[in-house]
Amino acid sequence: MVINGPESVVISGLRTAVESVITILETQGIKTKPLTVSHAFHSEVMDAMLADFERVANQVTYSPPQIALISNLTGKLATADIATPQYWLTHLRQPVRFADSITTLHQFGYEVFLEIGPKPTLLAMGSQCLAEGVGTWLPNLRQGQSDGQIILQSLGELYVRGQCH
Repeated sequence: MVINGPESVVISGLRTAVESVITILETQGIKTKPLTVSHAFHSEVMDAMLADFERVANQVTYSPPQIALISNLTGKLATADIATPQYWLTHLRQPVRFADSITTLHQFGYEVFLEIGPKPTLLAMGSQCLAEGVGTWLPNLRQGQSDGQIILQSLGELYVRGQCH
């Protein structure tokens, strides 16, 4: 499961179970949309590969974050356990608390949100987690558009909001 926002929840699991939930939701007039994904992450479907994942995770050298980091596993400020294999095993199986993470960032005083990646899909979901008009939501890239142009537009937006000097 992924809790992306007040009106955006991803249900993950066995296909038959997910289809049953979809049927119930649709009979209640709740809109659903299937996602094209490779695996049912954050569900019991991942159990079969956890031992292999753990073997690999135990070979990784972890370091604690050097800056404040919000955990999407808890939706709160990350603790030292984020730099452990067990954290990532748990993350693979437990719900993603994206909405709580955005709320926590806002509670810490953050108002500018920059999505780094080729498809700024999290910006729309993140903006739905806070009151309308709260936050500045900026992409750094958009597929099919000039990278330089998008970066300049976002920098321009930051400048007019007094964030760049």
